[in-house]
Amino acid sequence: MTTLADVLIRLFNAHDISCTVENDWVFPSGQLPAIRCLWHPPSAKGAGRLDVEVLLANGNTLIESFAGLGEGNHALMDGVQNFVLGSFHVLLASLYGKNDPEQVTTERWSIGGTDWKVFVGNFSRRASQAQNISVPKSAFTSIETAIFNTPLTSELHWFRTFYCQVGNQQIFEALINNEPWQQGEVALKSIPWPQVAGYSSVRNFLVLAKDVKTSP
Repeated sequence: MTTLADVLIRLFNAHDISCTVENDWVFPSGQLPAIRCLWHPPSAKGAGRLDVEVLLANGNTLIESFAGLGEGNHALMDGVQNFVLGSFHVLLASLYGKNDPEQVTTERWSIGGTDWKVFVGNFSRRASQAQNISVPKSAFTSIETAIFNTPLTSELHWFRTFYCQVGNQQIFEALINNEPWQQGEVALKSIPWPQVAGYSSVRNFLVLAKDVKTSP
C-alpha cells in the first residue's frame, strides 16, 4: 500500500533528491529539514485536510494545511495536488536547494538593514466552476508591503496568504510562521478581488531566509 511517505519520496526523487525514512518522517538527502504528511479524512459535511509538517534544523516546525475535496483516496490525492501547487516548490527551493524558476521566483530584499533571500511561489487558484480566476495586479505588491512592515526577528520566516469567496461571503487568512499575521490580513482585505459565482480561492506561499554572506 502506498503511504504518504512514499508520495513525498516520489516528489523528491523527481527532483533528484534521495530520501531516508524514520517512522513517518522523510529525510531528503538523509538530513534535516525532515518532512511528513498527516491526513484527516473528510467528515460527512466537510473536506479532508492534509497537514504538511517540516521539522527544521533549529527544532521549529513549519506547518502548511491543504483541503482535499472528494471522497476516499480521491480526496487525499486532491489534498496532495493542492500541496504541490501551493507550497512544495517553495519548500524545495528554500530548504532543499532545488529551484524550478517556473514555479518559484527568487529575489533578494533588504528589510530594516537585513538582507534576505526570498522564495515566492505562484498564486494557486481553485474554483467550483470552470472559470478563470484572475489575481489583481496589486495582490503581490500588497503582500510585499505588508512583509516590509512586519518585524522579522528570526533567520527564517514563512508567509501564507489565503483568500476565499463562498457565495457572498469572503474569507481572509494570513499567517507568519504558523501564527496569525495582522499586517497580511489587512493587506488581503485591501486587494480588489473579483467577484465570481460559487466557490473560488487564491493562495500564496513564500519563504524569507536571512542572507548570511560569507567572508572571501
